[in-house]
Amino acid sequence: MSYNIPIKTGIQLDVTPLEALVDEQVAIRLSGLLPGQTATLWLRTRDAKEDVWTSSALFVADDHGEIDLATRQPVAGSYHKVDPMGLFWSMKPAEQKQPTFFLTGEAKSVAMELIAEVEGVAVAAARLKRLFATEDVVRVPVRQQGLVGVLYHPASSGPLPAIIILSGSDGRIRESQAALLASHGFAALTLAYFNAEGLPKNLVHIPLEYFETALHRLQAQSVVNGDKIGVIGLSRGGELALLLGATFPAIKAVVACSPSGLVQAGVDGNNYSRSAWTYHGKPLQQAVVKFTPLLWLKLMWQSIGARAFPMRDMFLTTLKDHKHLDEATIAVENVQGPILLISGDDDQMWPSTLFSQLVMKRLAEHHHPYADQHLSYQGAGHFVSFPYSYPFLPPPVERISGLALGGTVEDTAASSADSWPRILTFFKENLGARF
Repeated sequence: MSYNIPIKTGIQLDVTPLEALVDEQVAIRLSGLLPGQTATLWLRTRDAKEDVWTSSALFVADDHGEIDLATRQPVAGSYHKVDPMGLFWSMKPAEQKQPTFFLTGEAKSVAMELIAEVEGVAVAAARLKRLFATEDVVRVPVRQQGLVGVLYHPASSGPLPAIIILSGSDGRIRESQAALLASHGFAALTLAYFNAEGLPKNLVHIPLEYFETALHRLQAQSVVNGDKIGVIGLSRGGELALLLGATFPAIKAVVACSPSGLVQAGVDGNNYSRSAWTYHGKPLQQAVVKFTPLLWLKLMWQSIGARAFPMRDMFLTTLKDHKHLDEATIAVENVQGPILLISGDDDQMWPSTLFSQLVMKRLAEHHHPYADQHLSYQGAGHFVSFPYSYPFLPPPVERISGLALGGTVEDTAASSADSWPRILTFFKENLGARF
């Protein structure tokens, strides 16, 4: 987007700060308008794939000729309630017709343009830079002992608490997330465990010993406090976070987002007959989906209405797998530290809120001696929080690869903004941090 700003308009756009971490709020204020005059604010950026994303909102100036996004509600635009960061999370692809994620890449900063228009004429503008890493953050590739990952940490003599970031069924290394955690005082290891060179191609028979090796490697780093290690993951990564916490006592804090408290089947094309995980060379017992003709009809009818396939009801049947249910249930009571569960009640991938409630029930029944929590967000979908959704960036709610995710953009964005500081507080209270 190009623009020409008149030399003298009397209109001023104040944006503070212009450069900050992506999780920091921005104050936006337009002044010098006439009382009751309308103005449109546009925000534009490019993601890591160079796809253009935009948002806009129309405002009416107050009696002082000002528009403060912290207090003014838009009368039209890409978001509809008072929200100082509404322009940021409500951005959508400008040209992309197919649903897509806002990709952040390898922790590179995101440049944004904010433009104010009055009667179709640009009258003020500002350029912003949103950062994933502060200047003191160090990036260290990890390719030893069969591991595939990247470690980020603040430059420090240490020792620092460490967090392992676990992807879901996409298998991506999440560098931007690790950089952001490092910017808050943690050593953060983002770890691939399939679909990368030297690793299994699919999410099938992944040995838990791989993650044990990662734990030992972290503990051997001088920058890491080996007694203060946590894990965070979403979806299959949330399931894995619970499983690793229940298996390895070195893990002292678990954040499981949109998780399953059951070991679910591996993903290998259309073959769901093998477990996702092994330990000591043996596949872990997985829960089994119970298909019926009625279920298939229901799923197909839902998919026609939503134009995407909702898998939620399919996974609900795993709770009826009485033959394998006990063995497939993760022994979360063995986790040697507190557990934070995060879910959206409109999750259409699987019933993560119900799964989380069952985890909390099991923890209570076994008198788990830690301050466990479950945050459930109304109207939020599968990608309810970090590490797949950031505060103040567009959340993934549209269907991906034909699968329904659930949730509205507004509610899922709100869940990310609310849960992120809670995640940071949880890790800082239970692991400690430099700042």
